[in-house]
Amino acid sequence: MYKVAAISCKKVNDMEWTDVKEILEEVKPVLKATSDAICVLDRYGNTIYENPLYEIMLKRGNVEIVSDSKDIYIDGKKAGRVIVYHDISEVNRLRRELDRLNQKLRKVEAKYSFKDIIGENEKLQEAINIARTAAMTPATIMLRGESGTGKEIFANAIHNTSPRRNEKFVKINCSSIPDELLESELFGYKEGAFTGAQRGGKKGLFQEADKGSLFLDEIGDVSPRMQVKILRALQEKEIMPVGSTESIPIDVRIICATNKPLEKMIEEGEFREDLYYRLNVFPIKIPPLRERKDDIEAISMYLLNQYNDYYGRKVTTIEKDAIKLLKKSDWPGNVRELQNVLSRALINLSGDEEVLTAEDIEASINGEDARPRKAKASYAGVPDTLPTELTAALKQVETVVIKRAIENAAGDKNRAAVALGIPLRTLYYKCKKLGI
Repeated sequence: MYKVAAISCKKVNDMEWTDVKEILEEVKPVLKATSDAICVLDRYGNTIYENPLYEIMLKRGNVEIVSDSKDIYIDGKKAGRVIVYHDISEVNRLRRELDRLNQKLRKVEAKYSFKDIIGENEKLQEAINIARTAAMTPATIMLRGESGTGKEIFANAIHNTSPRRNEKFVKINCSSIPDELLESELFGYKEGAFTGAQRGGKKGLFQEADKGSLFLDEIGDVSPRMQVKILRALQEKEIMPVGSTESIPIDVRIICATNKPLEKMIEEGEFREDLYYRLNVFPIKIPPLRERKDDIEAISMYLLNQYNDYYGRKVTTIEKDAIKLLKKSDWPGNVRELQNVLSRALINLSGDEEVLTAEDIEASINGEDARPRKAKASYAGVPDTLPTELTAALKQVETVVIKRAIENAAGDKNRAAVALGIPLRTLYYKCKKLGI
């Protein structure tokens, strides 16, 4: 029972009255002050009072409401009834908007193509050629490679080259979602399937990706229980939402990726062999950076061109000695680690320097600032002295850059994400992580 009805009726029942109209005179101030629409009926069901908000609600029309009521008793006999109406139009609108935004955040437009995969190394080109061939078929693709080798870029490129290029590209990192939530994310759920389930239920990612591609990143981290459900979806080409007894047909192209030794996991009973063969139809091995060091210079220049705008720098050249130093590393973190090293080197440069030296690279690899600078970052708000630890320095600069982008976009995060060149989902994640 809503509070206003309970309060009004408690006041009524605690006193002696002979008629419900007498009661109204006592509680009218309460009824007028409430933020809910209220109607009072006599014992015969006739309306004897409507508060101002009730009249306003009737005039508006097209209002979504919920109601509750409580009987009024005098001397043990029913004397009338109070009905309380809540306008939930705005609540439902916000819920729908939130659901729309959540769906939008989960969907990632495939923004990379094969031209964004930099390098002429023989092993890399072999992987690209296999991926191009596989893209034109409906076959399930398994991307294998160490962390940081660019598996997600390959997945984007495959979708953008495939006959499904004009349909949705939906991705999910299977290791980032708890197992109890992964099922509803992938397969959706029916209304009332569990506490907190939204009205009308929700589509899962398999349905959202219908006619398009679904990228299952970190598939090796999926629990045995979820492996069974994914296997069934692939075998039957249909899914069953949580809480439903009816199957829904799907037409989805699966691209998956992992850095885990699946074959060893099968031997140890951690990964289903039947699912492995369903996913491993077209395996593509992406070589680690240490096996294609001849591409390091091209990758570094490509990254510098991207990072110059991001960090407000003007670097056009990397010294040969600096390239030699980069090629000496085994890069256990692969291209992602190279990105971090180059980012730190640029951060420690002044805004007008155009050459990246071996000293800059060595300092970045060692987590130090090798030489004094005349000036620091050109972005207003970046301190003259950045932390020497790379993660802390990047966090500090990222915070300034993101804040500026949002300010320039007048608070519109969609525009800010476009200006930053990152997905909206990534911007929301970074804002939360950085406390913006």
